[in-house]
Amino acid sequence: MKTVDIISFAWKNMKQKRTQSLLTIVGIVIGIVAIVSLVSLGYGVQNYIQDETAKLGANKIQIFPMKQFGTPPTKLFRDKEIKAIKNIRGVDEVLYGWYSGVNVEYGGEKYFVNIFYAKPSLQKSVYSDVGGYGIEKGRWLSDNDNYKCIVGYGIAHNLFKKELDVGDSIYINGKKFKIVGIMTQVGNQQDDNMVMIPMSSGEELFNKKGEYNFIVVKIKEGADIKKISEDIKDALEKSMGTDNFSVLTAEQMAKSIGGILGVLTMFVAGVAGISLLVGAVGISNTMHMSILERRKDIGILKALGAETTTILSIFVVEAGFLGLLGGIVGLIIGIGIAKLVEIIAQNMGYGMIQAWISWELAVGVLGFSFIVGVISGYFPARSGAKLNPIETLRGE
Repeated sequence: MKTVDIISFAWKNMKQKRTQSLLTIVGIVIGIVAIVSLVSLGYGVQNYIQDETAKLGANKIQIFPMKQFGTPPTKLFRDKEIKAIKNIRGVDEVLYGWYSGVNVEYGGEKYFVNIFYAKPSLQKSVYSDVGGYGIEKGRWLSDNDNYKCIVGYGIAHNLFKKELDVGDSIYINGKKFKIVGIMTQVGNQQDDNMVMIPMSSGEELFNKKGEYNFIVVKIKEGADIKKISEDIKDALEKSMGTDNFSVLTAEQMAKSIGGILGVLTMFVAGVAGISLLVGAVGISNTMHMSILERRKDIGILKALGAETTTILSIFVVEAGFLGLLGGIVGLIIGIGIAKLVEIIAQNMGYGMIQAWISWELAVGVLGFSFIVGVISGYFPARSGAKLNPIETLRGE
């Protein structure tokens, strides 16, 4: 029997039992929907973070007082570490300060947001050439400013019932700060819901004189960033007496965060894959019932000279079609859900939540669903293909 005939025969068998076929692919659809939506959103966020990190620039190095993100630092940076970094050949400027959370109050409303303080002139110099970090209205902070601030786009436009403007005053941990600038929208809540204040005001507010948990190093044009990165590690380890810190270039930062998100995405997708297992069992059960119902048809085909491999191929292709149809429907619904989540998230100010849609995702999902169908239908099909034609024609 020709391949075209096998496919045609399998397709007709499936069409004759539409209700049973539809119910069978539901499990596949649910599994594929979960996998597509989760993988799409997971890799979308991963790509966004990598792009945003890359915007920091190839000429910048970020330094944190911990090896793993999310773990508390055992030792903070001090002025001697800043001096050690400044003395390294190839270093242009060193931005250092404190990044934390704080209560912000305006018009009787109070919210917890991010805050960052550093020397204003360095802040402007380091971030002025970074994509996405700009001033929408007003100005950057100056070194002479005291108890003045710049607020992120989200704080100014979305956080409070009444929008903030340049000249308005907010209360940070009970202290009054005048707004001199509003930042452009970056696209993520971390930056859009951030307040920047001068170092002098920040050290008074947090009582953190001479202690820093965040450093950005800007290197000179043409300098070897990898060598400088290694020199910084050596200088900090010598100055601090520990290696419990991270020195990351923009490329390393993107890879580090991307690796963490990639593992999480695969883990969640793996959990969602349990639904596919249910769908595979459904296909296997359907194929088993189909073989029992068509024992005489199998006997007739064998009596007419059909080989065992031909019978096996018919049922395996049918099972593959069930998996493929489930994959197509699941892919469409999964992409739709991912895009819907993206739209809702972006309307709420979470620009980092994006749906990643590509031909690799589509081809991979469809191929995977077809293989799941084939494997699920193989063993029932093999038992059906081995039936004795004489016994099947007798109805035994």
